Amino acid sequence: MHHEKSVQVGLSGGIGTGKSTVARIFSLLGVPVYESDDEAKKLYFDPEIKKQIIELIGPLAYISDHQIDRSFIASLLFDQPDLRQKINAILHPAVGKQYAQWLDKQTKPYVLKVAALLFEANIYKDLDLTLLVISPLEVRLERIKKRDLSRCEVEIRKIIESQMSDEDKIPLASGLIFNDDIHSLIEQVLDWDRRLSTKVTQ
Repeated sequence: MHHEKSVQVGLSGGIGTGKSTVARIFSLLGVPVYESDDEAKKLYFDPEIKKQIIELIGPLAYISDHQIDRSFIASLLFDQPDLRQKINAILHPAVGKQYAQWLDKQTKPYVLKVAALLFEANIYKDLDLTLLVISPLEVRLERIKKRDLSRCEVEIRKIIESQMSDEDKIPLASGLIFNDDIHSLIEQVLDWDRRLSTKVTQ
């Protein structure tokens, strides 16, 4: 049976903006959510990809058959930005292929594709609409400090500065979700859900 294609909505936000929380609320509303970054992590263990990663950065990338050494890989990427592009060149096509298969099975009016590098990697260009979660810097710092006790503020600020700024992302996004102490997160998600569900059924 042929079904109408679901509208593809991208969701992104810098570190500590709370995009995972926003994705969780959409998911609780019954929206199919595809977590690109989680899927990419799983693909590290695909035999063909694992072989390529080891050729590129060596066996230390893997702690075991089920675990990558995230801090080792992160430190390499931090020092060698061109390496990130090489790793992405291995992982992105595989994630893209997997996402296409996943999308094909969806029957809801719209789906959510969550990706940290939605704008940096130009993923947003292939989607119908993109939502960007934004949050004040101070709030983000507090959140990351609570969540990741091993990281100091200097390190967190470095990570934030290494990411594309909100100022650059905002013009590319179709809509914004404010995750601060002023706007209600759930109200905003419910509002987008209403808009996206009705827009599609008309």
